[in-house]
Formats: sequence, C-alpha cells, structure tokens
Amino acid sequence: MSLSIDPSFVTSKKIHALLNYWSARRQGTDWPMRDSIIPWEITPYLPNIVISEINHKSHQVYYRLVGTKVVEMSRFDFTGRWLHEMSPASEEPGVWEQAYAMMIETASPVYGQTGIPIADGSEILVREEFGMFPLQVPKKDVFQCIALEDYGPLMHFNPDDLRAMRPAKR
Repeated sequence: MSLSIDPSFVTSKKIHALLNYWSARRQGTDWPMRDSIIPWEITPYLPNIVISEINHKSHQVYYRLVGTKVVEMSRFDFTGRWLHEMSPASEEPGVWEQAYAMMIETASPVYGQTGIPIADGSEILVREEFGMFPLQVPKKDVFQCIALEDYGPLMHFNPDDLRAMRPAKR
C-alpha cells in the first residue's frame, strides 16, 4: 500500500512544513479548527493545496478548493466536484478513496505516494507525494481536510503530456 499515518513515509519538505503548521494550530485538540488555517501564513504552499469536505456518515468527499498547481497537474479543475464522480489520473486506482477512508478510520493525518501517468499510460512521468490533514468545522455532520500534493522538482515538463483527471463515466 502506498499510504501511511507515519509522516516519515514522505520526504517532501512542503508536506512536513504543512504538518508542522497544522500541529501548531491544534491547541490541545486532536484536529485544529478550519478557521485557524490562515491562507497568507501558508502562501508558498497554496498552489499545491486541496481543501475537501467529508461527510461523517456517507464518507462522500466534496472538493471545496483546488490549488492552481494541482489543477495544472490534474489537467482539470475539480473544485466543486465530488470524489465519487471523478476518475483521478493516479497510477493506483482508488488511492484517494483509500486515503480518505484511512483518515476517517484513524482520525489522523495520512501520507501517500502515487504517480501520474503520461497520457498513453506507458510509464509514470511524475512521482507525487501527498499529506492529508483533518480539520474541525462547526457543522457536526462533516469535517474538512487540507491536503498538499508535492510533485518534486519538475524540470522541462509539459503537463499536457499527463493523463487528465476527468468526470467518471456513468
């Protein structure tokens, strides 16, 4: 499995910086409140951020905000979409569903590694690490998550060569 609740599973400095930021906002609770996350305090990471909302009962995931780098790498802006309606471009089918399920089950941050295939699927072009950090919100039936996707150093790279995320076919 490419998922873990151990932060040492990923090497990304950006993910570890967001973990430190998230931890500092917990203020004695298991998870920080969503409104304790101040965008201008994490400005360098905003292009790589995804904020999602998860329903406690149904476990459905709704994407509230998707950073510009994530949109570029996904080749699709999935802001305002549901995870179950999407066909992510990851090399591992279901990795995002598994990551959210692990976060729900463990009530802790989740760290992962995956890859984004080139459009023809013949090889992995970009390795990706991610960290997902749960957030409390005032509504009792949902919680939110701030995630960071790090693609490492990308040099001489054309995102159009990647397999695009898209709405799932029904």
